Amino acid sequence: LHGTRDGCTLETTYLRLRPGQNPPAFEWVASKDLGKTSASNHFPNSEGIAFHNGKLSFVSKTKKKMFILDLDNMTYTEEKTGLKFRGKGSFNGQPDQVTDDPDSNYMYFTEEDGNGVGLYARHDKDGSYYTLFEDTGKRIGDETVGTATSPDGTKLYVGFQEAGELYVLERKDGGRF
Repeated sequence: LHGTRDGCTLETTYLRLRPGQNPPAFEWVASKDLGKTSASNHFPNSEGIAFHNGKLSFVSKTKKKMFILDLDNMTYTEEKTGLKFRGKGSFNGQPDQVTDDPDSNYMYFTEEDGNGVGLYARHDKDGSYYTLFEDTGKRIGDETVGTATSPDGTKLYVGFQEAGELYVLERKDGGRF
């Protein structure tokens, strides 16, 4: 990928994970082949990228993992999504979309699963996952997509792909998500 914007030439580099280093590191390489090999080995079917609290995060659907890149130190961590699950619900499917609310300690995830779909939150401090909502009834086989927060953080928007429905969630206490 190459191009220009406002007269400035754009350069494309590719993510290459270096898991054998301590701590695990990453680099941006010009070689598309090295980038594709790294993606195939470590984060196939990646989706949902968000910049949150100084880190770049994305998920691998098939490996059911989230990767968190520390862009300042060029290191990364990875975790199985939904591993530290709190409360009711489950996160057993494939992680999909990732949404950031820059003014909160939460990131929001959608899930693609044959047994139900939902919207989940991950707390930054301890990596715990929580259910915001989960539908294990009429939406089985559908996909939760397109999460976004309102500018003031009091609304959370989410949609269902197959049904073509869009919802807005608001806390009863009027607080931020």
